[in-house]
Amino acid sequence: MKSALLLQGPLGPFFQHFSRFLSEQGIAVHKIHFNGGDGCWPCKGSNVHYTGSLPEWRHFLHSYISENEIDTVFCYSDCREYHAVARIYCQSHNIRFFVFEEGYLRPHYITLEQNGVNAHSPWFGKLATALPQQNPERVHHQFDIKANFKRRIYFAMRYYFSMHFSRWRFRHYVHHRHRPYWKEGIAWLKGWYTKYTHTAHDKGLLQTLIDKHSQHIFLVPLQVADDFQIRAHSPFNDVAGSIHHIMDSFANNATPDDVLLFKHHPMDRGYTNYTKLIRTLAEQHGLSGRVFYGFEISLPEVYRHCKGVVTVNSTVGMSALLHHVPTITLGKALYDVPGLTSQCSLNEFWQAPQPVNDELFKRLRAFLLQHTQLNGSFYCHPGSTCQQIWQRLQQLAVPPMRHRPRLVAAHEQPITAKAKKEVA
Repeated sequence: MKSALLLQGPLGPFFQHFSRFLSEQGIAVHKIHFNGGDGCWPCKGSNVHYTGSLPEWRHFLHSYISENEIDTVFCYSDCREYHAVARIYCQSHNIRFFVFEEGYLRPHYITLEQNGVNAHSPWFGKLATALPQQNPERVHHQFDIKANFKRRIYFAMRYYFSMHFSRWRFRHYVHHRHRPYWKEGIAWLKGWYTKYTHTAHDKGLLQTLIDKHSQHIFLVPLQVADDFQIRAHSPFNDVAGSIHHIMDSFANNATPDDVLLFKHHPMDRGYTNYTKLIRTLAEQHGLSGRVFYGFEISLPEVYRHCKGVVTVNSTVGMSALLHHVPTITLGKALYDVPGLTSQCSLNEFWQAPQPVNDELFKRLRAFLLQHTQLNGSFYCHPGSTCQQIWQRLQQLAVPPMRHRPRLVAAHEQPITAKAKKEVA
């Protein structure tokens, strides 16, 4: 790797830290900002504003990569509009394209894969044949990642308000969440409020479920409303559509003793609330008293009392498998493998959830840790996280990174004539 391009990263200064780390390895670093929020934490090297339209983006990307001899591109999430274009371009031009994402195995890991994550992962659809060859020996992480919600609130507020006040410069920007910028910032504050106002109620709800319905609970972990796992990798148009489908199937096929527990996604607290929808559907299906909805339900506590977990393709499904809870996925999930998840229909699942093969799950976990997961965080421990990323890149990058590049002085880093006009 001689010259790296960073597109949009996770909320916060992680790409700033990562750019400095890459520069210390002698790599020329370039960062493209698509909105004012992207520029909150300037990166080492060239920082360039892209103010063109989405249809013009591919041409700009081609010119920038060619003129600056970019050989590796990094981004967070591969389904954002600009990243989707970059992914296809890099694959067709033999340029390394690495994608960061929240960890498949949370909370102590992040995901890094080449060419895509989740249903775009190079391992998607191949694990059934790969896992039998994997050593199931358990690998323990070096350090724990603690809760960092307050820090993420600050990062989000700063990002979205900067995006809002700089919108005049980025008039053509297309955001992956289709709502006004100011609502994004406010939503994170609402999320904090929701978390602390529901904690006591949901603790009581969980105890009631354990006392009255243990071993008859079907857990449904909801996903973020704008999650690409819903929009791009599932048969549903939105989360509400999945709720309709699940409740209709449950009403017609579950036994009378079973109950349904919807768990709100922690990162979607300030954006959506499905209380009214779930209550209305429960009444329509005659399920009053059998359907529950919580925000601050402790998953490890509820797993022990679950009969099964129904998910579209949330990583909570991976957690459920770890706790030996029968699980079914309704979308394209990387871990949807025979022996791990139930391969029957949802209508059949309520009656006969298929058990989890514990030995196969150990192989899955070991495989993911070896090929896709890093013990780190986007919000803390930047030095250790960057060091692990560097080691993984040297191990698995294609084409391989065999030689340490020469040190590049800042004045040697080239930049396109068009980009010079757009530099902040």
